[in-house]
Amino acid sequence: PPARGIRSLRVARAYRELCRAAAETFSADRTAQMALRSQTAAALRQHVTAMTEEQMIQDLRSGTDFVRYEIVQASYQPDTDRYKAHLRQDLIQRGTIDLQPPPDPTTGEVPDMGPDTTAKWDGSATKCKFSADK
Repeated sequence: PPARGIRSLRVARAYRELCRAAAETFSADRTAQMALRSQTAAALRQHVTAMTEEQMIQDLRSGTDFVRYEIVQASYQPDTDRYKAHLRQDLIQRGTIDLQPPPDPTTGEVPDMGPDTTAKWDGSATKCKFSADK
């Protein structure tokens, strides 16, 4: 159950969607799933008198979208001493993940973009500026 003292079917449904998103995103990490669930339930209980039903639902939906579309799970690969990102197709289709080659750290140029497109890294972790040369 989402929280004691909250008797709303709509809040329960929104909480269940958050749990489903956590199960999808953290499929191999049961500890992360349980931490997200328990911390969310505790926060709902703590704010039950300060938030309306609609505010709780909106917060849960926002959290669900964040977990579903903004978090990429990775696992450590001891044989290569690197991490492997586990990309889901929905992240790629939604555009959350843009599979472009990384920028050259010295020039900021993004390699292998083809002859018609240039890209320059703007220094942020998430944005590249693209322009077509025509």
